[in-house]
Amino acid sequence: MKRLALAIALVVALPSLARAQDLKDRFNIRLIAQGMYETEQTTTAQGYGREAQQSSPFSLGYGDLRAIIDGRRLPGSFDLHLDGRVRISGQFDTDAATQGANQITARGYLGGREYELRSAWVRRRGETVDFGIGRMIVAEADALKIDGGRLWWRMSKHWDLSLYAGAYPDPYSRSLTSDYSPGFAFAGGVDTTYTYDKIWGSISVNSAYLGGKDDGGPLTGAGTPKTETPRTWITWTDYVRIASWFDVFTDLVVDATGAGGAQLTRLDALATIRAGKHLTFHAGYDHLSAIAIEMDLTRFLQDRVNLNVNTVENQLIVERTARDEVRGDATLTFGNFSIFADGRFRKRALVTLSEDPQFQGVNGQLVAPGLAYDATFGVRDRGSLAGIRAGLWGEYIADYRAKNVIFGIDLGRSFLDERLSFDLAFLYSDTRDSGANNPAVAPCIGGGSAALVNQNCLGQRSGAEYETGITITGMPSSHWFMFLDYRLVADTSGGLYYAGNAMLTPPDPPVPQPTILTHVLLLRLEARY
Repeated sequence: MKRLALAIALVVALPSLARAQDLKDRFNIRLIAQGMYETEQTTTAQGYGREAQQSSPFSLGYGDLRAIIDGRRLPGSFDLHLDGRVRISGQFDTDAATQGANQITARGYLGGREYELRSAWVRRRGETVDFGIGRMIVAEADALKIDGGRLWWRMSKHWDLSLYAGAYPDPYSRSLTSDYSPGFAFAGGVDTTYTYDKIWGSISVNSAYLGGKDDGGPLTGAGTPKTETPRTWITWTDYVRIASWFDVFTDLVVDATGAGGAQLTRLDALATIRAGKHLTFHAGYDHLSAIAIEMDLTRFLQDRVNLNVNTVENQLIVERTARDEVRGDATLTFGNFSIFADGRFRKRALVTLSEDPQFQGVNGQLVAPGLAYDATFGVRDRGSLAGIRAGLWGEYIADYRAKNVIFGIDLGRSFLDERLSFDLAFLYSDTRDSGANNPAVAPCIGGGSAALVNQNCLGQRSGAEYETGITITGMPSSHWFMFLDYRLVADTSGGLYYAGNAMLTPPDPPVPQPTILTHVLLLRLEARY
C-alpha cells in the first residue's frame, strides 16, 4: 500500500514539478551592481606663492543597481520584459561647491540620484497578431522610446507590419522624476520589416508632437519661449548580402518636418569585402545632422537666475551641427596574428552658420567648416605565445583645433579555462593645440577685452598624457561575472598659464602648467539566472 500511495503521489506531483521547471527555463534574470570613483590631483607649480589648482576640486562617485528580467512563452502566450536601474550618488550642492566643499556626484542630465526605467512591457502573442503595452523602445523608428502600445501583424512569411503610439518621454532624461518635466510629448508611427535569405531590413514613418516650450533663443537676450515645433521623420535600415564575399549595410533617417525643416538627419553606409580567408576590407560613409530638441534642454538654457551675465554659460544657443565622415579599414589575419589599418576624413559645421554671430569672422564672413582626419596602424596577436594576448598600435589625429599622436600597448592572458583574465594597458598621447607656442594666433571671436585672454581661448595646450591600466575579469561559474578596472592618467598639459593676474598692465608673467593625476576605479558584479 505504501508503494502504491507513493506512486500515486508521484503521478500527481510530476505535472506540477514539470510546469515549475518549465517556467524556470522560460525566465532569464540579470542583476548588475556597478560602482565608479574618480578623483584628480594637481602637482604644485610655483607662481606668486600660489598652488596651481588646475585639477577639478571635486571627486565623482556613484553606485548602480540594474535588473533585467525576461520571460518568454509564459502561460497565456505572454512575454515579459523589465529593465530598470537605480543610481545612488551624492546630490550636487552649488552653495557648498562655491565654498570649496568636495562634491561626489554622478554625471548625467541633472546629476545626483537616478531612478531610470529603460523599458518595461508585456506582449501577448497570437497566431498572426501580437499586442504589447508598456515602456518600449522601437528600434525600427530610430530607437524611439514611448510609453504606450504597439500592435504587430505578420502579414506574410517575409513581411511584418506594426503600429505604435504613446507618450514620448524626454530622450535626455535618466530618471523617472524628469521624464516629462519639460512638457508633455506624444509620438507614434508605423513600420514594416522584411526578411529574406540575403536581404532584410525595416522602413518606418513617425511623428512626434512636442508640447513643451523651447529655450527662446540665446541666453544673452530675453528670448520669448514658444511651443516646440512638431517633428516627422522617416527611417530605412537595410542589409544586403550581394555575394558570399560582399555585404552592404545602410541606415537612413530623414526629417520631413521639424524645427530645422526637411533635411537628411543621418546616413550610415558600410560595405564589407572579404578577399579570401585572410584579408577583410570595410569602407563606409556617415552623415549626422545632430538634433537637440530645445524643450528638453530648458533647464540648462533657460536658467537666467543662477547664471551670471556675460559668462560663457550665458552664451549657450541650441544649433544643429552636421558631420560627414568617410572611413575605411583593412585587416590581414594569419591564425592568431593580425595586421590592421584604418583611416577617417571628417567635416563638421553648423547646418546654418549665420544663426550664431559667434561664428562670424571679420566683416561678417562665416567661419569655414572644420576639417579633420586620422590614421591608425597596428598589430595584434591572440595568444600564439604561451597564450599571451598582445597588441601594439599607433594613431595620428589632425583634429579641428589640435593635432594628436597616440601610441598604445596592451598585454593580457587568461587562466583557469578562460574563467580568469588579466589585461595590462599603456597609452601615450601627445597633443598640440593650434594656438600652442604661437603668440600670433588670431584672438577668439567675440572674446573679452584683453588680448591675452582672447589668445588663450583658441587653446594653448602643448603636452602629453600617460595612461596605465589594469583590467581583471572573472567568471567563476555561468551565473557570475566580475569586472575590475583601474586607470591612472598623468596629464602634462605643457604650455603656460597665469597663476597671477593676466589683466594687469603689465600682466603677471605666466608659469608652467602643472601635472594632473587622475585616478579612475570601476567595479562591476553581475549575476545571471
